[in-house]
Amino acid sequence: MLVISSLGGGGAEGVCVNLANRLMERGWQVTLVVLHLNNAVRQKDLSPDVRLVVLGRNHARTAIVALWRLLRQYKSDRILVFNHQIAVLLVLLRALGGFDFKIVARNISTLSQKKALETSFWHKYVVQALTKIFYGKVDHVIAQSKGMADDLVAFYGVQKEKIVTVHNPVDSSIEDYSESNQKNMKDYLLCAGRLESVKAFHYAINAFAAVAPCYPSLRLKIVGKGRLEGELKMQAEALGVGDRVDLEGYQTRMIPYYLGAKATLLTSLYEGFPNVLVESIALGTPVVSFDCPSGPSEIVVDGVNGFLVAHKDENQLADAIRKAMEADWNRDLVRVTAEQFSSDIILKQYEKVLG
Repeated sequence: MLVISSLGGGGAEGVCVNLANRLMERGWQVTLVVLHLNNAVRQKDLSPDVRLVVLGRNHARTAIVALWRLLRQYKSDRILVFNHQIAVLLVLLRALGGFDFKIVARNISTLSQKKALETSFWHKYVVQALTKIFYGKVDHVIAQSKGMADDLVAFYGVQKEKIVTVHNPVDSSIEDYSESNQKNMKDYLLCAGRLESVKAFHYAINAFAAVAPCYPSLRLKIVGKGRLEGELKMQAEALGVGDRVDLEGYQTRMIPYYLGAKATLLTSLYEGFPNVLVESIALGTPVVSFDCPSGPSEIVVDGVNGFLVAHKDENQLADAIRKAMEADWNRDLVRVTAEQFSSDIILKQYEKVLG
């Protein structure tokens, strides 16, 4: 059983659907449980052979009774959960209900960094306190990066022995894509993600404005939707590049965007393990990324598949964009650096943890 909040357009949701489909292909009986189907753009990618169960709850804290009924009905022996709040609930229900199942928590974020940006009292204090007490009582935690694993040990008291670092797999649609990208390249830089403060796209716009005079035809495309769309538009206008920054909205087909880009930029305040970087290099497109906590330093090979720059340093970011624009990239070599994230390799690691 895989459990996740939703089938929205985020990276964790994409990984969850990819894992469900691939585990089914490899002979597992898979049930995927979601709290709700609001904005379920990933549902269309889910194999019809995967049993989908919808609890009809908008929040983890309101799902405890529905989870209890689910556990009594399906009696799964292994549960892979993609939400730390739901993982805590499963720990409590297992203890109170006398259930016998293995809980593997696939951590979805660098939790201490997430806490620092929280504004809700419930999430910042109540959820954090419960997480510190109960999260470490799962059987295993899958961290997507070494930085995330270190964060769990340092701030949440999770035993090192329980943590396994398993990177995110390359999405199957990207792995199956075999066309060369050389002929598709256009004159733009790419950002992809939610238009929210954590993705910090204002750094990308500032750096683009700094390099734009050197490359009169260069554009910046930002794919995603969120609350900061208006603010980002105003910033681009104020910097004189409003007519060269394209806010593309949410897109279900990202491959053409990666293929066409000169480089993909990542400017996040923090990450867990940024799928956008893996997807970009898997298609041969180099990246320029802040060295944020956590993940980019485990993906970017400086000068081979992109450049890693000091976190939040706009001047270094602009310099690295110039270097990326002028570099003679070996696109085949860029693609090779993503082979360690192939789904076959990652799935074997998941299967080992799941037993």
